[in-house]
Formats: sequence, C-alpha cells, structure tokens
Amino acid sequence: TIKNRLHYLFQELTQAISSPDAPIMLFLDDLQWADKESLELLTSLIVDVDQLDSHQRCISFVVTYRSNEKDKNQSLVDCIESIERSNATQVTRMQLGGMDIEGTNAMIADALKLPIRLTRPLSVAVHQKTLGNPLFVKVFLTMLFEEHAISYSFKKKRWLWDMNIIHQRSMDRELAAILSEKLLSMSREVQETLTFVACFGMRIRKDVLSMASYDSEEASRILSCLKIAVKESILDEDDEYFSFPHDLIQQAAYERVHEKELRSYHFSIGLQILKKAIHTTRAEPLSLVAFIALEQIIMAKDMTVPDPKVRMSLALLFLRAGKHSIQVAAFPSALSYFERGLSFLGEDGWELNHELSLRLHESMCHACYLNALPDRVP
Repeated sequence: TIKNRLHYLFQELTQAISSPDAPIMLFLDDLQWADKESLELLTSLIVDVDQLDSHQRCISFVVTYRSNEKDKNQSLVDCIESIERSNATQVTRMQLGGMDIEGTNAMIADALKLPIRLTRPLSVAVHQKTLGNPLFVKVFLTMLFEEHAISYSFKKKRWLWDMNIIHQRSMDRELAAILSEKLLSMSREVQETLTFVACFGMRIRKDVLSMASYDSEEASRILSCLKIAVKESILDEDDEYFSFPHDLIQQAAYERVHEKELRSYHFSIGLQILKKAIHTTRAEPLSLVAFIALEQIIMAKDMTVPDPKVRMSLALLFLRAGKHSIQVAAFPSALSYFERGLSFLGEDGWELNHELSLRLHESMCHACYLNALPDRVP
C-alpha cells in the first residue's frame, strides 16, 4: 500500500543519513497531540526494522507526552504499547515532575541575579505555592512583581521581597484562570489580536501573519499588539515565529470569545490567506501556506458562502488538497478535505459545475475506501 511504501522510504532514509560516526537523535515533543498517521510512522520507524541490519541503526528517539492526557489519544496508547512489546529497541521511561527546591532556587537566583543563599527563603515559599512547575514559578513571580511583593531597590541595588505578602498569596486557582485574568487585563485590541494568533494554534509564522492581514496598516497594528504581548510574557518571539509559551495560554486566548465568533475568525483568516497564496495553476501543487488557509476554513465548520463562484473555487482547492493528501498517504486528511469540498458544492453544485461535482464525489468514495469507512460514502 501507499502507507507501507512511505514507511519503508522513511526507514531507508534514516538508515542512509545515519552512521556510527554520525548518529541521529530525533526529539518529538507533545506526542499527545500527534495524529494517527504520524504515530503509525513513528511506530514503524522504531519497530519495523526486520529489513535493516541492527548494527546500522544509528538513531535514537526521545519523545515526550503528558501522561494525564495520554488516554485521550488512543493512537498514542497503541503506539506506546507496540513499541514496548517490540524487541527491536530498548525503551527507557522517565517520569518528569516539577523542579525540587534546589532547582527552583537556581531558577529564581538566575532571574534576580542574586546568590542562591540569599534567594533560598523566597524559593522555598515559591516552591510550596507552585510545586516546582517552571511555568507556575514564572507566572507566580510575575504576579508578585505586579503586586509589588517583589521590587528592585535602587538604594541597595538588588531585588527585595516581602515574605508576609508572599505567604498570603495563593496559587489555588487553575493556571488557565490566572492567565485569563491577565489576558482580560490587557487592552481589547491586544486581546483580539491574541485570539487571532491563537486561531493558528501554538505558534504562527511571521510571513503567514502578514498574509493573514488585509493590508500593511493592519499588519503593522497586529505586530504592535504582539510586541506588547511579548513584553508581558504572553507570547514568545524568535526570528521566524510568534509562539505561546504554554498551551493553556493559547487556550485562554482562543476561548475568550464564543464559538460562532471563532468560526468567523477562522473563515476570514482562511479566505484572506488564500487571496494572497493562490498564484499557481491547476497543474502546480498547492503551497504549504495554502494548506494552512484550508485548515482554517475547515475549522470554520458550517460557515456558508453565498457567492457561487467563490464556492466552486473553494471546492476545487479542497479537491486538489485531498488529492495531494492521498499521494502522501494522509488518508484521514484527504477525507476531511473532500468532505469540506463537497459542502461548498451545495444543492446546485451539479448544475453549476458538473465535472467538479463528479470528481469530488468520486474522490470522496475513494477516500472512504482508503479509510475503511463505507458508511461515509456520499
């Protein structure tokens, strides 16, 4: 099958680019969010090594996932069980908890630029409140600074703190609630911009951000708001991306508006990117940015498009995206693309574009077969 050939090619690739003199380590983070196809490929790379010489396997995998969210992803459970049952590789488990008091003290001492002996009383109190969670420590210290429980003394040229206030401060509330409060304390313009960014997930490429803007003036306004969020530690920034430092922050930004409004966000973002991203002919493959735009439109769910010409254009784009997904063995993705394409045809689709309607229905039947879902055949 296409999937087996793809797995075999990846196995050959990892064998070709690794050697005893140049071994490879792959680090995969947040595996609890991985889709079924990616987890099956990972399992194949680790377990299905019969055709490879064991001495030529110069690759190691380091993967992380949240144990409290593992059971929500059955594909991840199957992946872990398959790897642990296999004799093809050695598996080492590590349970990562919060930092101990020494680790918390080292983090705080580094942040305040003070010797660890001076920060230890503060660190003990912070550790009791946060249990050594690095994000909780960062958020808690920020809260203490904003409440003037920690302040810089120009007279003594060092940071000082009030232990009485710190002992009274509580971290009993959920982190999401604390971060939501911080988000809601920012200007409405910054909040809307953060929701806009959260529609893309944990991070957004800067070039995609500019394409999602209507004009240079709006792009400049969005960038200015994001800089404010970066200053407040709500966002991180590097040369290519703006990213949320934790998924709970992204979730707080995303869920601050109603679902109907979120669908409108996704749909307008998708259409705006497509206007700037589609410069190719039908014979040329869709760009990565175009796929990002189509995913936004899928997340808009049941948003309707009254203009028949726009509907047919979107249906064609989803047909092309689905065809490409089949070529790379991403069968569930292909199914979702074809389904969304069919939704744009409407009741008059056969009359408006008979050929496109026929191709989408045929492709949908093919995708249902590949996914072993005969009940989804249109």
